[in-house]
Amino acid sequence: MGDLADRLVHDPDAGEVRDGPRRYLLMRADVFSGALALVAPEHRGAVLDAFARSVALHGADSVSAYLDALGGNTAALLATMPSAAADLGWGVWRFERPAHSPGLALTVSNSPFVQAFEDQRAEQPVCAPIAGMLSALGQACFGVPVRCVESGCVARDGGQACRFEVVPLTPSSPSRHR
Repeated sequence: MGDLADRLVHDPDAGEVRDGPRRYLLMRADVFSGALALVAPEHRGAVLDAFARSVALHGADSVSAYLDALGGNTAALLATMPSAAADLGWGVWRFERPAHSPGLALTVSNSPFVQAFEDQRAEQPVCAPIAGMLSALGQACFGVPVRCVESGCVARDGGQACRFEVVPLTPSSPSRHR
């Protein structure tokens, strides 16, 4: 599997960008995160939850396609995802296996979703699209439903990187390669 950026087909006649059957949308980060910042704080959690669930649902198709192209090898999938995330402008991803849980930890530097909060603090983590993609990825890797939490967000906590944890809700499937 090549880099996602190499597979994207820009079709100006159709006005679209595709990776096979999957259509992508290129948008300025400040437009997306700026819209989120304009949502009243008491409603922002519902909007973030909807984004996370939508990305988990629809992102599962991309994750499945990547995993199929890699012959079902989840270790290779985890090695591929940081490049795909960077190709889409979703920051710099670094996966780790936490010592204290059976799941995955992800650190994201330069998340585009925090941009509108550079001059203010968010009341909750705002990188819901990344959490949604990590949920889809975790389910593909572990073969069971997962719980994903953004445990640290630059928009809420400051710092240099956002942190996520994904934990399988039941024991992992032994049929998946790690």
